[in-house]
Amino acid sequence: MFNFDLYKKKYIFIFFSLLAAFLSTHMSLDSAAYQSIFNYYSSSGWARIISEVRSYEAFFVIAAKLLNGFPPFFWFLIISLISVGLKIYTIEKTSRNFYISFVFYLVYFFVLLDGTQIRVSLAIAIAYLGLYFLSGKKIYKSLLLTLSSALFFHYSLIFILAIYVFKNRKTIVFLAGLWPILILCWWFGFDLLSLSKVVFSYADQSWIGVDKVNSYLNSYDENSAPYSLQFVLLFSASVIVYWRYRDELTDFEIICFNCIFMSLVVLGLFVGASGFQNRVSEIFRFGLIFIFPLYYRYCLEWVRKPWIANILLSGFLIGYFYYYVLRAGLVVWPENWGLS
Repeated sequence: MFNFDLYKKKYIFIFFSLLAAFLSTHMSLDSAAYQSIFNYYSSSGWARIISEVRSYEAFFVIAAKLLNGFPPFFWFLIISLISVGLKIYTIEKTSRNFYISFVFYLVYFFVLLDGTQIRVSLAIAIAYLGLYFLSGKKIYKSLLLTLSSALFFHYSLIFILAIYVFKNRKTIVFLAGLWPILILCWWFGFDLLSLSKVVFSYADQSWIGVDKVNSYLNSYDENSAPYSLQFVLLFSASVIVYWRYRDELTDFEIICFNCIFMSLVVLGLFVGASGFQNRVSEIFRFGLIFIFPLYYRYCLEWVRKPWIANILLSGFLIGYFYYYVLRAGLVVWPENWGLS
């Protein structure tokens, strides 16, 4: 029997993979930098590959070398096909409503990750597939994927290993209570960033990823804060939704709620290193995609009419996309289009 839903998802996969490749090649803030990286590694030969992967993740270096002589677009396309494909697969396997989760992913993360931060985007896709296997008690397969995401795709994904400790209902309560405490500590002048700098200063600088972490920690931003209105709203909504549906959550949804509250805790732990703070927080915040249908369901319970819930959801998503994507300048319009 013909499966129309599967047919639609195949076209969704193809279209958004091509769109991600086009955005990351021509219209993202990092397009020029990534094209320069591709051109360098694709033409540098294989003799220095050991030293090159100490400063840049192995998958992207090897892929660039294999595509020597091809336009950069093909490098971006391979990355987007794997990244978007794995995200769609994991959403399909875990979300209560594929289309609500996918639309939220498009608005909240697609341009930021698949259109701009393509390396960490691919690593996140692999890591969350690993967390899906963790929820199914497939520990070795899970560890293989999460460790690979950090070692070969983006070093910052090493922090996702925290979820192997914070993965149950008790840790959700702990993390939810820890974030307000960290905000209070920040108000009273207590700073964990200095301790982190000391710890990483003793690490061997030749180790893979250590120099990148130090560059983040040493870039102090005096305007950095452990909270914002967006995150206060996310915290409040997550506490309410978790408490409402706590008795019917799947193991993977429990992991995702841990990720949400961990994303807020990270904001409090690394105040001052805004680049590091935001990058690690985004990694954990990605878990929101898979449980967002629960937030929609809670809204629907309150307003009781689907058309009202749909208007509220659409208004929220459109407003977010306009303010945090378009107005923030994540899409760089080519000058000859007359839209910049």
